[in-house]
Amino acid sequence: MTEKTAPLAATTQDRPGRASGAAVGWRRTSRRVWPWVAVVVGAVLWWPAGFWGLEVWPRLPLRPLDGDLLLLGATAAAASVSLVVRSPWPRFFIVIGWSALGWLVSAPSHDTYPDERQSLALILAGSAFVGIVLGARGHKGPLGAAGALAFVAGFSPATWPHGAPLAVALALPFAVATWHRVAPTVLSVLKVLVTWLVAALLAAACRYGWDVLHPRMDIGSRRGEARVVANACWDFVRTQWWTSSEAMLRAQAGWFWVALVLAVAIAATRAVTGRVRGRTAAGQKRS
Repeated sequence: MTEKTAPLAATTQDRPGRASGAAVGWRRTSRRVWPWVAVVVGAVLWWPAGFWGLEVWPRLPLRPLDGDLLLLGATAAAASVSLVVRSPWPRFFIVIGWSALGWLVSAPSHDTYPDERQSLALILAGSAFVGIVLGARGHKGPLGAAGALAFVAGFSPATWPHGAPLAVALALPFAVATWHRVAPTVLSVLKVLVTWLVAALLAAACRYGWDVLHPRMDIGSRRGEARVVANACWDFVRTQWWTSSEAMLRAQAGWFWVALVLAVAIAATRAVTGRVRGRTAAGQKRS
């Protein structure tokens, strides 16, 4: 009887080891494959993240009176790519490549206004650089990713539902939350919410400031135009920040419930996986 049950007992004890070995193999494979998958995802995300609903793919809003849409869209698009793609050169080539393609198919053939194409090129290049820098901050764990995602949700002028990425961003802090540290998690959620509000407020101010410009204005230089837009943006922030923030919070109120559901799902998944890992570790010690 003992001889028949011994192999069965040995097989049962080997199962945790096999399970842990399979998990290690899966992690190694995912680490090798994910950088290539991330490049593809980043390339697919660039145009929708910044310009969905504004133009027909792959065109960009390269018009002087739509410079605010170009600035906001290029920044959000580059930030999305930088958030997904960790390697510096691939994300740089994705952003530059798509920007160059959009310029080739959308740029005006001649200047309707003085220095029109130069101004648009400067806006596109500067916005792409800022977006890459801001998106790269998302590689600092779930909290960094939540902040970058909240920025894209608030800053992008595209017409996709901005509450969806905001809900994901608000739920991400629970990926590192513990029962013994409730206050830091709550503060992280509030920080993500403030990041989104600030980004959305800046985007609204940029659109308001750009609307001040019109073809009949004779300012004389790009610096003068930038000063007029900056002053109008500051006036909007100074006088409308509370009203605008309340309106944005009310508009996205339904997505906060989605964020709560996602947070509960993340916490429950962490609890289950923690128990499984604990049992696997206990089985390995016994064996």
